[in-house]
Amino acid sequence: MPTRGVDFLTVGFWNIEKKNQVRPNDNVPYRYEMSTSVEFVVQTLVHWYQTHHVDLIVLAEVTDSRGMGNTFVNYLATRLSSIGFPKPAFRGDFRWSPTRAGTKSVCNFGFLWNERLPALQGLGERVDWYWEPDHVRPTLILPTGIATIGAIHAKAVIREQAMKEIYEAALHIDQSNRPALLIGDMNVPFDSVPWDTKLYMQQAGWGQVPPRVAPTHVTRGFDEFGNFEGQREAVLDYAWRNGGLAQCIAENPHPGYNLWEYIDHAPIMYHLASTAEELPIIVDVASPSASLSAGQGPRRAPVPA
Repeated sequence: MPTRGVDFLTVGFWNIEKKNQVRPNDNVPYRYEMSTSVEFVVQTLVHWYQTHHVDLIVLAEVTDSRGMGNTFVNYLATRLSSIGFPKPAFRGDFRWSPTRAGTKSVCNFGFLWNERLPALQGLGERVDWYWEPDHVRPTLILPTGIATIGAIHAKAVIREQAMKEIYEAALHIDQSNRPALLIGDMNVPFDSVPWDTKLYMQQAGWGQVPPRVAPTHVTRGFDEFGNFEGQREAVLDYAWRNGGLAQCIAENPHPGYNLWEYIDHAPIMYHLASTAEELPIIVDVASPSASLSAGQGPRRAPVPA
């Protein structure tokens, strides 16, 4: 049977919408206090690992006012490392990037990985950026022992710019000649990728993989003056895989997610393997039409540790 961290990995992504401010307080559990929305992020991540034993999680839109980025991911690593038996050995890291004006961006990446797994040992020392001059934000490159993971938060609103960033990040990752996944907030709806760009991606050996979560993003429906203008739903968070991955199985880490008032993106997750050997995941066959439904699609038992 394939072994976690040797033959396969479970990788997650979540745009947490800048909800990462915690404050030291020795009188509360884990010695940090936080707002309700930040506590929601923390509890969701704890439940995520309890249910699915996710190995690597990338968080987007992490802010860094007064060093808060590192404080938050290290706090999360401590929380996750206290779960279960045998306990994981989570490590956390934070990478910020400057804006074009030279200030520190408010849309940075934090990431957490289980250092106990062979494929993830020493990951923090290998992580790098890929950033072309005309890209709005960099792509985070995480070379695990099973596959190279690229995490992206593509430019919103301008679809052509977002697709350019996605395509060029995929080509860059392919230079490693390894199995690879590009995961993140693509800011182009899954079903609205332009046909020509999809063709270019296919010719380069990359294909879309639906997250089995729909929607992954819901606007709160208010304009800048606080007037309700209707909610919009889309599948913006998903993955692209290259041909080196024999298996890329999406699973919904939070079925029925509807807490958009806290975080307007839902978390997504994929199980990855470079061989076709059966993974220890129970999958019920579902029709392709159910693949993007939050309440339908394959039902799975939790993946064992």
